[in-house]
Amino acid sequence: MKRVLAAVVLAAFGLTLSGCDTTTASAPGNTTLGSAAVGGLGGAAVGALASKNKGKGALIGGAVGTLGGALVGQQMEANRDRQKLQRLEQERAYEQGYTDAQQAPPPKRY
Repeated sequence: MKRVLAAVVLAAFGLTLSGCDTTTASAPGNTTLGSAAVGGLGGAAVGALASKNKGKGALIGGAVGTLGGALVGQQMEANRDRQKLQRLEQERAYEQGYTDAQQAPPPKRY
């Protein structure tokens, strides 16, 4: 029961660390760093609970969790950047179409 309680407390602590900060959430690298931190804490907790040697398990679990969290965060940032680029391209296309519609059509040649 103590292990379950410890896992729940560590998971809740990890969730508070990954809270939404709208001012810097989209800054480059923040998603990767935050995901790495949460992954490291979660991995250390799982490693310590799953291993007979708590210190060694926490170190290995923390390292694996940090690596996994960083990879997930990096992919999240890449997806966010890709979506932002698509949105900008759509806005530019819309503005270009609007500008073209405002110009007078070319004169007809008979």
